[in-house]
Amino acid sequence: MNLKYIYTRLHVQNYLDCKRFYQDILGLKVSLANDAEEYAEFDAGATKITILNRARLKDYVDSIESATYDRNDAKIILTFAVPNLDDAIAQLKAKGVVVFSSPWQFSDDGLAGGWLSAGIRDPDGNIIELQQILS
Repeated sequence: MNLKYIYTRLHVQNYLDCKRFYQDILGLKVSLANDAEEYAEFDAGATKITILNRARLKDYVDSIESATYDRNDAKIILTFAVPNLDDAIAQLKAKGVVVFSSPWQFSDDGLAGGWLSAGIRDPDGNIIELQQILS
């Protein structure tokens, strides 16, 4: 098997709010959008992030009952690298984004200085982690 990772899709409840968040707040470029179908793709470096209104899942899968969406049960966390975590936090706060997890530092044998991380949520409650690699 020859797998190539192409994107992460988030099934969101508030399509337009999430689209605005990823485009206007995080500054990701929209590479494809079909608002009538409530689907959008965003360039995120070497991969893409896509969003689809979760109510439309029934159009694509046999059983929606198996999908759960508990705000307190994060099944996925999107992580973005930033050059300066304090600057990124200041920019997000200026746009009204709540930082729910203040910066904390991790150490890792693979990274000499470890990294700093902070957490925010998109309008649907998906966790987004911002990381600054420390040298």
